[in-house]
Amino acid sequence: MKSSDLLKFIKQVTYISNLYEQTNTELKKEYIKKNIDVFNEIASKVPGNHGSFGTGYPFYALGDNYKGELPIITEQFNYNADLLNHAKKSKRTIWGCRGCLTSNYDTMPDLKQVCKPCPKMDDGLKPRKVINRLPDIDMWLVCADGHVQDAEQILSRLFLQYGLHTSDVDPIQTIQDVKNIVENLKNGRMPSVFLPLDAHIIEYSKLKKMIHQVPETIDNSIKNSEIPYLPIHPRSYRKTWQYDDMAYNFVHDFLLSFTGFNFNHSLEEELMASRKQITEKYNDEELWQILFQVLGEATKRRFYSTPELYELFIKKMNIWRDIKLEDKTFNEMRIDE
Repeated sequence: MKSSDLLKFIKQVTYISNLYEQTNTELKKEYIKKNIDVFNEIASKVPGNHGSFGTGYPFYALGDNYKGELPIITEQFNYNADLLNHAKKSKRTIWGCRGCLTSNYDTMPDLKQVCKPCPKMDDGLKPRKVINRLPDIDMWLVCADGHVQDAEQILSRLFLQYGLHTSDVDPIQTIQDVKNIVENLKNGRMPSVFLPLDAHIIEYSKLKKMIHQVPETIDNSIKNSEIPYLPIHPRSYRKTWQYDDMAYNFVHDFLLSFTGFNFNHSLEEELMASRKQITEKYNDEELWQILFQVLGEATKRRFYSTPELYELFIKKMNIWRDIKLEDKTFNEMRIDE
């Protein structure tokens, strides 16, 4: 990774990403689970935590309890090819961002505020666009109300202690780390470092309220011919803890990949009730159409090119439909604590 030649550098990044996608072994699943488990172990050490959850990949590609084979998502190869084609067509020959990051990153806030307006590199080849091709894992801590700042301080210390990092902390080192991870997996060795972490914090009452609101949000969107939208705006760990410039659509995460860990009884029951309510009201095809309304174009292409993802989604909806709730009405069971 000494060369700053643009095309050579981008080829290496796309090679890393492609190889990770192609390596759909049991070892890779074990490694992914290891990453999830270490975050959950850290989350359990935060006083007043109410569990954690994961979103995004791999959660929409894993079967119940990590069963089944990880599907190869062929759209990732097209996504990477687009980056490489962009580099080939660029008038730039040097990835000048490397030198800038090495010299200036200690004083830069993150990979957006300074990099985004910079005219010295094509937008599609800036650090965050490049790093987005690499695998990471999205995990969320559910913390006690009013204790977000305490949780931030404790998590920051524990991440350092356990060797977990975000891609924003040292982008150049992140690329080298992921290269080593991928090559170890390919060669049948368990990596000794973790995937880049995309960490978020949400307060307990806010999460519980949003879970409760999902069925009504979907109902109203259908009634009004709108895309269902329920914004969730957590504290996210980049170089430091911050609010990102855009909220997430919680309906998207809820339907696609929301996977909870160690929730207390009340929060777990809220989650089960919302899932049950949605799947009792809508059939599989209707739920599929609702999901597709909230997916980004890149994720839609992933589903189009990988039929296993559709099958996993339908299987998940049927599991939700078979949920056995306690012998209470929805309203009785869903009163806030």
